[in-house]
Amino acid sequence: MNLQTGARWWAFIDDRLDERMHAEYPEGLNAYHADWRAAHSLVQDHAQAVARGDDDQAGRLIQQMRDVAADWDGHPDHPDHAVA
Repeated sequence: MNLQTGARWWAFIDDRLDERMHAEYPEGLNAYHADWRAAHSLVQDHAQAVARGDDDQAGRLIQQMRDVAADWDGHPDHPDHAVA
């Protein structure tokens, strides 16, 4: 488990949230802020878990980020489908 994994998930989620916010603006702005804060908290917690060497917690947080990104599973940039 490393910081790059969390950063890759964060970048994907952040981009999708931005796209959704633009598509639903202005009605979707409050939802965007709430979802952004929740996802950002996950990536921050992941970075802290990695820094502590807590791979179990880091893995759980990556799974939570996967759950956040579930609606975009078919997106070509989805981290689980990205070519290394």
